[in-house]
Amino acid sequence: MPVHQQQRVLPWWRVNADGSYVFFVRLGSKPIEFEKGKNAIAVPSLDKMPLVINILITAVRNGELDQQLAQAKKPETVLKYLKTA
Repeated sequence: MPVHQQQRVLPWWRVNADGSYVFFVRLGSKPIEFEKGKNAIAVPSLDKMPLVINILITAVRNGELDQQLAQAKKPETVLKYLKTA
């Protein structure tokens, strides 16, 4: 039976003080790291946002972000006291 439930949707971008944007790609609620410590893409203006999104779509289709997506999907480590012997 279908159930209607509200879910929080996090924005994928933020506006900097200088008017530029920072675009995040999330897997679940966790942003994907493109390089070590870098989990966002700087976009100079809102009209460039569709171009950045299309480039990311092409990169995903070509398998260029497979490693980053796999890293983001890694399960949390199980605490020692939760492991069964």
